[in-house]
Amino acid sequence: MLFQPDLFSISRPEWVKVSEDSLSTLDNVLTRLPKWFLPQEAFPEQSGALGINSSNFRLYTSKGVFLLKRWSDQTAHQDIENTLAIMKWLASCYLPVPVPVDLYKGSFTLKSNSATWSVFPFIEGDYFSGVGDELGLAAEITGRIMQTLSFLPKSLMPNVAPIPMTNSDGKILQKFNECSGDWERMLGKEQTELLAEWWPILMEEWHTLNSINLVAGPIQASHFDLHPHNILMREGRIAAILDFEACKVMPIGFALGFAAMKQCRQALVASTLPDNLRSIGSHYVARLVKACPDAHKIVANFGNLAVAETLRRICIILRLNLESGEKKWNKVLPIQLNHLGEARALFG
Repeated sequence: MLFQPDLFSISRPEWVKVSEDSLSTLDNVLTRLPKWFLPQEAFPEQSGALGINSSNFRLYTSKGVFLLKRWSDQTAHQDIENTLAIMKWLASCYLPVPVPVDLYKGSFTLKSNSATWSVFPFIEGDYFSGVGDELGLAAEITGRIMQTLSFLPKSLMPNVAPIPMTNSDGKILQKFNECSGDWERMLGKEQTELLAEWWPILMEEWHTLNSINLVAGPIQASHFDLHPHNILMREGRIAAILDFEACKVMPIGFALGFAAMKQCRQALVASTLPDNLRSIGSHYVARLVKACPDAHKIVANFGNLAVAETLRRICIILRLNLESGEKKWNKVLPIQLNHLGEARALFG
């Protein structure tokens, strides 16, 4: 069923006691931080977001509250440094982006047991919920971020993002279709039934989008994952935009279309907007284009662009099941399947 609460609809960030598995790792990192971080004034906590990532820790010190972030082991150190530089540049452009703490004479990272860590001032706030004028504010900040990134200096340009609708993804869909008898072993009964229900629609969308020219706008640095949990709100304003690991070079339309769908659906879940879905999409687009004039040529294509990006994410989940047996992202498969219908309901 479309426009129902999901994992991203939780509006309050969850912080939990540090797990036993993380405690020894965290202790090693704390001993390597500058002395002014110690002693801790309260026991550190770790993020419980989605039950998938627990790489963020909240530290209480005499100098204030800080967020300690462990970067993905798959991210090269140079890419981490570049991401931090992009964040500093965006903050210098008066955007609400966290700025890393200088740990050691100009160094914003430290290594501990082969892992890379950074520290940021902790920003208090709730996740974007869509109530009141939050949707309009989210549209404006999404537009401002993208428009500003179009001027990102060449020296800070991030890596190229994987794009939707590739031959590789097409082969994954073909392989998954051929092994439909094995879906239940990989996905479980409930998700298998849901995937079987959506499969004809999924394949129809794939073939349709493959047969047309997807107008996705200029290729530039873009934040391609502006979902509700990457937008922090406080007292009716945008407190912070998060997760700049998702800043890559790509056609801007895929990032904007997916962001528009994710944010509009959340506003509908909050039940503060009228039932006319297209009017909600139009309201969002109007606020977005004011902040990002470059988007005006592609907003009419948001439905196709959001579906294309959703298909890319579905293919990632299916590929992980097929090639490595990795199941941790299966919990978001129902969310992504519903996005196929939600994108069309909002943007056609």
